[in-house]
Amino acid sequence: MRLTDLRLTVELLVDAGANQNGARDRVAARNGIQKSVITDRVKRIENFFGVPLFGGPQRKELTKAGRFMARYGPRLISEIEDFSQMIRDEASGD
Repeated sequence: MRLTDLRLTVELLVDAGANQNGARDRVAARNGIQKSVITDRVKRIENFFGVPLFGGPQRKELTKAGRFMARYGPRLISEIEDFSQMIRDEASGD
């Protein structure tokens, strides 16, 4: 799993939780990428965790796992980024 995949997936989940319609378009535009890239990254994260994050006929509705990730994902990503910085800071002290 790549952090960029997780970051985009969480961004999409948060956006879709606020307004299902057009979430992929908005996230793609903000990140300067195509919707298909987001779809591929979401699939990677779903495969990694072994659960669907989106459901419904057009996969626009957040599943229970998707709502959970939308709620806690931003904090997790922030902690991972902080930890990464701490590691870099520690390494620069060598």
